[in-house]
Amino acid sequence: MTKKLIVLDLDGTALKGDQTISNRTKKALENARAKGHEIMIATGRPYRMSHMYYYELGLDTPIVNFNGAVFHHPRDIKFSNAYHQAIDLKTAHELLDFSTNYALDNIAAEVQDSVFLRERNASVPDMFQQGKDNVFIGDLRNTITTDPTSLLFFASHEMLQEVSDHMDSRLSNIVTYRNWGAEWPAMEMTKFGVHKAIGVQAASRFLGIDRKDIIAFGDEDNDLEMLDYAGVGVAMGNAIEPLKNVANTVTLTNEEDGIAVYLEENLGV
Repeated sequence: MTKKLIVLDLDGTALKGDQTISNRTKKALENARAKGHEIMIATGRPYRMSHMYYYELGLDTPIVNFNGAVFHHPRDIKFSNAYHQAIDLKTAHELLDFSTNYALDNIAAEVQDSVFLRERNASVPDMFQQGKDNVFIGDLRNTITTDPTSLLFFASHEMLQEVSDHMDSRLSNIVTYRNWGAEWPAMEMTKFGVHKAIGVQAASRFLGIDRKDIIAFGDEDNDLEMLDYAGVGVAMGNAIEPLKNVANTVTLTNEEDGIAVYLEENLGV
């Protein structure tokens, strides 16, 4: 069988609701690697929140973080293909100025694995507030001194919709942004034009695997470009409808081992 590059989103895809990877999925991925296929992760998470799954799966491939803004190789510190596509600091300041028009619950920025928060409060997930040496609190205009990887506005869904409406008319041509989160609603912004497919393309070139031999799994709107780019885009059963419409096929949900079921049926693992 032709060597495949199997690309995994994490939340809602490889991960179950309890943030674990099922034994069946791990076994299927292990068997796929034994057959010579490559496995990689492409996630919206920063590396500090995804490295545990990378090593749990025993991967030795590059990883895509921040929805494509960061591409690197955890096992190769001299990896020459790595990149970091950050938001220009001037643009970040423009976004911060723009944010003063709205009653946001909080604002966060990330520079790789460093986190900058306007304040500590319950509007921000605990994972953003953990750490002593990598979390900085205060006015982001003063604390951020280099181009941020991402910028996040935390507010109610209603407020974020209002922000989105005005972003469309004023700033949508300078950043890529997406709303996410149920318990902690947020708008996440990255450099304009950045998405997971950019990182997956870089990985496929590095690994010498054609686009047609990429199998990508996802469930949310930040997976749209990736599934559209892949030779085979597989939407999870729990995926949003727009993603199912873009995908080549739909498997079972993340709770039903959808990745394992697809790989067992199609790669004989």
